[in-house]
Amino acid sequence: MDCMGKMWRVVPVLLLVFYLQHCAHGEPEVPCYFIFGDSLSDSGNNNKLVTLGRANFPPNGIDFPNGPTGRFCNGRTIVDVLAELLKLEDYIPPYATVSDYRILQGANFASGSSGIRDETGRHYGDLITMKEQLKNYQIAVSRLTNILGNDTAAMDHLSKCLFTVGIGSHDYINNYYLPQLYPTNSEYTPVQYASVLINQYFQQLKTLYKHGARKVAILGLGRLGCMPLEVGLYGEVADTECVEFINDAVQIFNDRLVRLVDGLNANLTDAHFTYINMSGIQSFDAAAFGI
Repeated sequence: MDCMGKMWRVVPVLLLVFYLQHCAHGEPEVPCYFIFGDSLSDSGNNNKLVTLGRANFPPNGIDFPNGPTGRFCNGRTIVDVLAELLKLEDYIPPYATVSDYRILQGANFASGSSGIRDETGRHYGDLITMKEQLKNYQIAVSRLTNILGNDTAAMDHLSKCLFTVGIGSHDYINNYYLPQLYPTNSEYTPVQYASVLINQYFQQLKTLYKHGARKVAILGLGRLGCMPLEVGLYGEVADTECVEFINDAVQIFNDRLVRLVDGLNANLTDAHFTYINMSGIQSFDAAAFGI
């Protein structure tokens, strides 16, 4: 089974929103696809970093055509499957290795262990935070501009592209709920922490929009309290199959994320942000083991 597991069920949702709608009006498929996030989407950006959050070795990739690539699973990720269904030329390459020509079709900026907050996941070693992913994206936009000749052509190209952003899980499992390593749990209540994350995420998504993103799928967080790692850490306290106080905290974040997406669409010209509800889909990437 591919590491996307049951998450294949979200793919038709993305396609209906971003792809089938345009095909129905005779418009072409998306010319490019840009990806941001963590280990759920990382395809090799962490390979040369000094970090425990790497996956370019077996058994990772054992079902992938060329073996381990840096994906945190045995096969394809959800973004790989989406690239296939969009009939793109190939899987979207990691930004760390993408060529100038290939960047016209997109790049994958995701980094395992990363989060919305800069300190998240740092106990594993080096990573590429969401802020740093956006800096890399801005460099990529400059490369696109040079290839296409001017800013107008680059912005027009990017406006037709699909963007997916899936980040925030590690801000909980590798930050807020690791109080022995991070102080956030004592500094914020779950409500306050969700607000802090959403405020920072809001600025990051506005930066993405400022630099050309228009069709953006925002993945909500799954039921992190059902991860084996969290059940192992807090199971005795929870005394249930899942750690519901973690799920409750995540739901606070997701509820605010829905309102954030609505606000972006209401206030940004030509913005098409879509919230994807992941909380009912029980699928765990390497984050299930804390990476």
